[in-house]
Amino acid sequence: MASQPQPNQAAGDWENERAPLLRHTNKPQAGATAESGRDGTADAADDGNLGNLADEVRSLRHRRRVSLIASVLLITAFVVVLILSGVLSRNRKSPEMDQSVCTTPTCIHAASEILYNLSPNYKELDPCTQFDTLVCDGFHSRYDIPEDRSSYSTASIMSDNGRTTLRHILESPYPGASKHSAFSPMNLEKLAASTDEQNFLTMQESYNACMNETTLKAIGVSPLTELINNVAQSFPAADDTEILQPEDYAKLSDTILLLEKLGVTSFEALYTGADDKNPDVVIIQAMPAGYNLPSPEYYGDNDTVKQYQAMLEQVFSSLLPTAASRKSATKIAQSVVELEKQIAALTPPPEDSHDVTKYYNIVQVSEVGKIGPALGLDKVVKGLSPENYAPDTMLLAFPEFLGNISQIVSKTPKSTIQSFLIWNLIASYSSYVEAPEVEPLYRFNNVLAGRDPETKSERWKTCLSYVDGTLGWVLSRFYIEAAFSEAAKKYGDQIILDIKDQFTIRLGELDWMDESVKKLAANKVHNIVQKIGYPTKSPDIMNPDALRDYYKSLTITESFFNNSLSSNKFSANQTWSALGKPVDRGEWGMQADIVNAYYNPAGNEIVFPAGIMQFPVFSVDLPGYVSYGAFASVAGHELSHAFDNSGRHYDENGNFTDWWTNRTVEEFTKRADCFADQYSNFTIEDNDGKPLHVNGRLTLGENIADAGGVSAAFASWKKRQVATPDQSLPGLDYFTHDQLFFVFYANWWCGKVRKEQAVNYIYTDPHSPSFARILGTTANSRPFRESFGCPVKEPTCELW
Repeated sequence: MASQPQPNQAAGDWENERAPLLRHTNKPQAGATAESGRDGTADAADDGNLGNLADEVRSLRHRRRVSLIASVLLITAFVVVLILSGVLSRNRKSPEMDQSVCTTPTCIHAASEILYNLSPNYKELDPCTQFDTLVCDGFHSRYDIPEDRSSYSTASIMSDNGRTTLRHILESPYPGASKHSAFSPMNLEKLAASTDEQNFLTMQESYNACMNETTLKAIGVSPLTELINNVAQSFPAADDTEILQPEDYAKLSDTILLLEKLGVTSFEALYTGADDKNPDVVIIQAMPAGYNLPSPEYYGDNDTVKQYQAMLEQVFSSLLPTAASRKSATKIAQSVVELEKQIAALTPPPEDSHDVTKYYNIVQVSEVGKIGPALGLDKVVKGLSPENYAPDTMLLAFPEFLGNISQIVSKTPKSTIQSFLIWNLIASYSSYVEAPEVEPLYRFNNVLAGRDPETKSERWKTCLSYVDGTLGWVLSRFYIEAAFSEAAKKYGDQIILDIKDQFTIRLGELDWMDESVKKLAANKVHNIVQKIGYPTKSPDIMNPDALRDYYKSLTITESFFNNSLSSNKFSANQTWSALGKPVDRGEWGMQADIVNAYYNPAGNEIVFPAGIMQFPVFSVDLPGYVSYGAFASVAGHELSHAFDNSGRHYDENGNFTDWWTNRTVEEFTKRADCFADQYSNFTIEDNDGKPLHVNGRLTLGENIADAGGVSAAFASWKKRQVATPDQSLPGLDYFTHDQLFFVFYANWWCGKVRKEQAVNYIYTDPHSPSFARILGTTANSRPFRESFGCPVKEPTCELW
């Protein structure tokens, strides 16, 4: 996703353990809906030992050949036994099914993956009540969560496969001889090919600088110390007890500005984005920030707070700017934690931060300074704005938060404020140094996520994620060249067009929506922009010159820390230079390799990077129920976000406006409440072994989208099947094709999560746990009930 998620952009990978668990790096996401923040890409922010790529690739290929041969033999033998026993002619098979079996390597591979993931006794389980166990129990037995991660899922495996491809790209020479597609290096014009190679070498230099651990360890913490000293000089604090005075406000404002230019958030998260009520205009936006544990609930856990404070004390004793402050590390750490506690207590609940009707609040920039005089954010946003742009108004979410924080800060010792600002800087930049001074932070993050404190990821994973966040569009260009095709893009477009058609038909059938609203809703569906695979604008990643120009102000050298500093400044400049310009509708909020998707309400667009259009959830070479059951359900999910409890407030042009009749709103709310109540009954086990309920309000939009997505995907597949019947997959004859649609849907959600991370998700993630996404969605699905002969759930929650 975009490196600076904004209220009208998507944010996050499937799990996105790339960033530390500490919240400072997570810009709030108020309007957009990424498909999940829960179950996908693995942690690549930690460090480890670099393996040998060639050996890994050879070993991987060997294992795949052995696995494929074994799968072919096993499945062939199984099919023969089934034929001999007459099982293939069982009466339960639907009469319209194509009796032919697909035996291509891709089909055999897909079938073997499902057979491995199914419960060993799947024939004995009740799909109506145990579908998550039926489909995923084998996955749970087959995979352990890797030591350096807090969860593992189908999406994680997809991401791992993609990262192997990306690593091979980064550690191999420029692929100048490649010519398999129109945008392969051999098919570029000579001048373009030269620029293409230079872009590649710049990307590779960035990766190599990150990989040079010997140099990083020799440099140590000194570059970070220099930044810390800059903050201390900007906001000096000589006395532990001196309270902030009005004459100090200007220096505090200047220091917040200094940090923002470095990409570091403090009390409020500041950025730019489309105005919800005027989506062609870019405006300044501010959302509550200021606490660094994952959610306010963590500050009520004494053990966590004790560990957090101890970690801060260790870090402060090494990195605070003066000998006196380092000597007082214990006292200062306690004061910073207390300040964060107060901020956390004032923070609006996450469901409100996702509700445009609650966070949308336009104020005069001059008023912002009056609301929070101690922070002087009016001066900050003016300092961040381009020289030729004078900001007049801005979106200030929850102005009472800013006012309350200003009052708290005005009564806080300057030493506490200085240390708080330095701590936010350290937390943001610690991953750019290799030094014992920051090791306590890594260990604490591991403990929060349920990992061993000393766990570190292999260095190449860290550096790959770094490059993806720094020169991500260059890396995406070469990923697309290696792992995507025009055929896949066309198939993705077809699926999404099918989803749109079926969703429009469904709108016309609703008896609770007024006719006037139906017409407007159908127009909104028709107007939804679909972006598939990779961007062709802003930048056009297949145009080497466009990529060069896009990154022209980004300086890459052999210095990893300086590259990181340059990249953060580059991102901040991109964010703020958008002011005074029309919203760029060609931009994407995710790199092409990301295993994710999103809907952007202000842009009325759905975006599907090539990373999610991969085996086993998407393939042009598999029966339709595979891609429609998995990928099309994701596509339908994203489209359904246009009509969930948040997206419904935006019209066909992306304007936040009241376009529904009162009766339609009342009927929608009744049905939405059904989802909220249903999912609030799902529980996980907390760290003390007690049941912790899913927040049905926080997860409401995602749960509505899951239900709408499966409904539209199933209808789309059934219509497509009439013209192009599907073959069967070997070894899966126990299931009808209709049932296999849902098996592949649920397989997408198979995964495991450490208890500590599961608790984190309950408090912070707008997505329900994976098991609930399977059980809740299938319980509400009429086609599922009909496919498996299930009784009707009372009440059945249904909107789209």
